[in-house]
Amino acid sequence: MIVEVRTYTLKPGTRDKAVAAFPATLAACKAVGMKVAGPWLSTEDPNVLVWMRGFPDAKARGSMTNAFYGGSVWQNELSGIFMPILEKYVVVPVEMPENAVFWV
Repeated sequence: MIVEVRTYTLKPGTRDKAVAAFPATLAACKAVGMKVAGPWLSTEDPNVLVWMRGFPDAKARGSMTNAFYGGSVWQNELSGIFMPILEKYVVVPVEMPENAVFWV
């Protein structure tokens, strides 16, 4: 499986807003078939959180990602929350067995 390890660096003081938006984020990911885990809060930086999205393979990653970002939840709700508070994000795709992560 392909797993994206996603690290978000947020503008200072906005992590609680991001965390509050995660139930809707995780639901929207699951609705298009992604597996999800997290978010986890950095113990060293109050502006960082990490989470993961999982896909059966690279082809599914592309189609599910397009469905997520083209969907109404991202377009009408989540982009307005995350885009103003993100300073940067890093996505590292890795390959791992599905049972390596406890998916939510």
